[in-house]
Amino acid sequence: MAEIKTMIGKIGKNIANTSKDLIKNTKLSMQLASEEENLKKIYTEIGKKVYEIYSYGGNMGEFFDQKYLEMLKVEKQISLIKQQIEENKKTNEDYIPPNSAANTFNEAKNKINMSKAEEYAKQQEQVESCKICKGCKMKNNPNSTFCSNCGRYLD
Repeated sequence: MAEIKTMIGKIGKNIANTSKDLIKNTKLSMQLASEEENLKKIYTEIGKKVYEIYSYGGNMGEFFDQKYLEMLKVEKQISLIKQQIEENKKTNEDYIPPNSAANTFNEAKNKINMSKAEEYAKQQEQVESCKICKGCKMKNNPNSTFCSNCGRYLD
């Protein structure tokens, strides 16, 4: 019994650590998407400006130098975020419970999910097998024409 408690404790800690890492990776992924979107905006600005310059017969200069520096900054940020994500993936491997604990946990989880699914199916079956009054929300026999509570016609 003590062995099971210890195993469950370890699994709980592993789940908590994995959850934290998942949240951290999600935040990093959101930052990555944001930085990549910033880069796309800069590309669009460059494209518009090049079009305007060439449309009016002008030359390119300081604007492009500034945009190039912005692009380098965003690309560096993207690289750092990707590196952080990879580092987090490596640390996640440390939190994987041993096979026997993982199997025990997965079996328990499957049993819980199965019983929840069975319970939900029974509830659905009960709801589908009765008529609910639109007026008073009372459950009625599926063969009823009128509500047994308020007498309203059941559609």
